[in-house]
Parts: sequence; C-alpha cells; structure tokens
Amino acid sequence: MPNITPAAEHLSQSLRFKTVSHEDISQMDLSQFSAFETFLVETYPLLHEKLEKIRINKHGLVFRWQGQDSSRRVLLTAHYDVVPAGDSGWPFPPFSGQIGDGKVYGRGSLDDKGSLIAIFESVTALLQEAYEPPVDIWFAFGFDEEVGGAHGAQKIAAYFLEQGLVFDYVLDEGGAVADGAMMGIEKPVAVIGVAEKGNASFRLTFKGDTGHSSTPPQKTAIGEMGRFISAVVANPQKPRLTETVKAMLKAVAPHRKGIAGFVLARPDLFAPVIIRIMMANGQTAAMLSTTSVFTMTGGGTAHNVLPHTAECTVNVRILQDDSSDAVLKRFQEIGIPFTAETILRDEPTKASDLDSQGMKHLKSCIASVFPDAVITPYLMTGGTDCRHYEQVTENAYRFLPARVSERELELIHGDGEYLSLQNLQSMVEFYTLFLRGIT
Repeated sequence: MPNITPAAEHLSQSLRFKTVSHEDISQMDLSQFSAFETFLVETYPLLHEKLEKIRINKHGLVFRWQGQDSSRRVLLTAHYDVVPAGDSGWPFPPFSGQIGDGKVYGRGSLDDKGSLIAIFESVTALLQEAYEPPVDIWFAFGFDEEVGGAHGAQKIAAYFLEQGLVFDYVLDEGGAVADGAMMGIEKPVAVIGVAEKGNASFRLTFKGDTGHSSTPPQKTAIGEMGRFISAVVANPQKPRLTETVKAMLKAVAPHRKGIAGFVLARPDLFAPVIIRIMMANGQTAAMLSTTSVFTMTGGGTAHNVLPHTAECTVNVRILQDDSSDAVLKRFQEIGIPFTAETILRDEPTKASDLDSQGMKHLKSCIASVFPDAVITPYLMTGGTDCRHYEQVTENAYRFLPARVSERELELIHGDGEYLSLQNLQSMVEFYTLFLRGIT
C-alpha cells in the first residue's frame, strides 16, 4: 500500500472546503472558495511566488508559468467546485478528507480536486529543480464546472480571447484508464476525450383547460405533456457512427481476436453490425445518437383540480453534426404545442486532431505511466470546462491520469467518492512527466 505522502495530506485538506457550486451563484457559499484559495497560497508558496497569478471573476484562478519562448503556450485546466453530498452512504463524512484503506475519501476527490492538487504538486516539484519550460504553460482552474462553467471557465476563456492568447492545445479532465471489458479486450483502455456531445436543457410548458377533475376536457395540460413525453421516448434518434467513434474502434481493433478485430477495423463496411453491438451497452450506446431524457415534471396544485399548465424539463445530449435548434425543431414536429425556456445550451464540440503534437505527447506520457493500457480516442458523452476553451485552441484533450473501475466511476457524483493513494501517485507522476516534456 502506498505511503501517505504530502500530496495525500494536501488532497485531504483540500476536501474539507465545501466548494459546492450552484446554477444560481448567489446560492454558493463563496467564503469556502476564498478559503480554498488561501489554502492553496499557504500550501504551495513557491508556485505562487514564481508563477504569475490572475484572478478572473474573483474565484477563477489562472496562472502563467513563463517559458523560454512566450510566443507559444499550452493550457492545463481543472476545477475545484464539487456537487452536493449528504452524509448517508459514506464510510466517513463527505467533507472530512479522511484517509483510510489506501484511499482519500471525500466529495471532489476524483472529480476534480485530485487533478488540481496533483498539478500543483508537480509544478512545485519542477520549480524546486529550477526547471524552466521551453514555452509558456498556463493553468486555469474553474469554480463552477459542475453547473456549466458560466462564471468560471467561460469567463476565463473570454479573458484569453480578449488578450489574444491562443494555445497549442489544452488538457483537461475527462477520459481515464478503464477496464477494457466494455470494449471486449483484456487490457485496460486509456481513453482520451477528443470531442464532447452537446448538452442542452429545456423547460417545456404545456397548456390545457382548467376545471374540476369530475368533468375533464378532451385535452389537459398534464395529458398533453404525457403524450409529448411518450412520443419522444418512442422515437429515439437513429444511431450512427461519428468519425471520433470510428477512430476509437480502429484503435481497439488490433486487440480484439478473430472476426471481431476484422470488423472493428472496418467501421464503414460493418456499421450496422457494430451499431447493434454498441447499442446493447448503455455506455457505448450513448456515443451513437442524440439522447433526450426527461428529468423533472411539475403541474397542479390539488388532487382534483385541472392545472392550466404543466411543465417538464428535458436534458438533451447532442451528437456531432446535430444541434439544439434541430432538436427543438424535431420536438415541434411532434405536433403538440409547447413553449420552451432554455436552461442550458452548449453545442457539440469539434473533434481535435488525432495526430497533433499535443496528442502525440499525451499518448507518450500515458504509455510511460500506464504501459499496459491500450490508448484510444473517444467521444465524451458528459461535459467538461474544456469546451469553453475551443475558441482559443484548435485542439482540446480530456484525460484524467488514473485507473478507475466502473464502481469508482459510479461514485464520482455518488456516495463514498474517493481517490486511491495509488491513483494520486500516478497522477503526480503523469503531470510531472507531461509538464517536463512539453516542447
């Protein structure tokens, strides 16, 4: 079992700050975010002494590590906000940062304070060596990634744009080293997110006649809403293979035995077969189409009174070459009138270059730290702060340098989240190697 290192102690301490984000920033306890920033200053004095620090929108933290050639720059990013956590279901209180059984427990340990702490540890180690990077290395730490990044990463990206700063590439959280069983191979798979599905949420309102439930009209608000939801669920988008998914399949193909490897290496030729197989697994099925899921409903004030309106919230994850406008148009074509209020509207990202210098460097570092892993690009079905930096870079990559089991993935926003000491050690090793190797 790995020893409890200073990095582990620092991560433990970082988890004690309740940096919970909320869509309404007025509902956030920003004193916790300020306290976390003070903790970083006290814990990593050398980094704060040597790197230029810029605050964006008070709690967005940006650092510049000046290199020999400041005409070129690379960006690493992470976030320090977390989702809420209740006390039940945890072996230790969620904001205790308890270390035990070779793990650091706490909300945000894996998502995403572990990355932030590992980056700070790695930069500090290199500064102690008096290392000077060949190009400028920038760091951006958002404080509301979990609710879309409107006040953090989005503002930071706007600052970069105003300053005319363009990055060779960006590295954020996202993919990780996972069990290869999902892809039918025995080796672990290191998946690098090279694109993200879009993420949009709409609040849809349906109208109906009011009155007493004893004499109901033909159309009620809740009935219309129910018919609409049924129509959407009954008519999912047709699945298809994007170029990113095809690249993933081709990377996995050499590690599949027999006919499976032959088929995966030729996704255009065998698309119907591949799609049928991928649709049988929830994780891979989500990569194949735009999905619409209803997450909230509301309407009515009494058990025997017909409400004038009923509303539902739908979250849509949008595949490349689709758009939120096209989704709304398809909803309207169902023929059941509604009004739509936008809650969140992020379009799909472009796919990053699979052969860029940044991608090659990233793969090289992964191969060094996780030598047994098969490295492959993939399409992220979730969202990260990385999407906001598209306007200041051509290539954005998403990879968390940790081995995570399916169980650990389930814990990220669930009860009992932790980061193993082994994973923290690997993350520090990876970021040190990555930063030292930037050219």
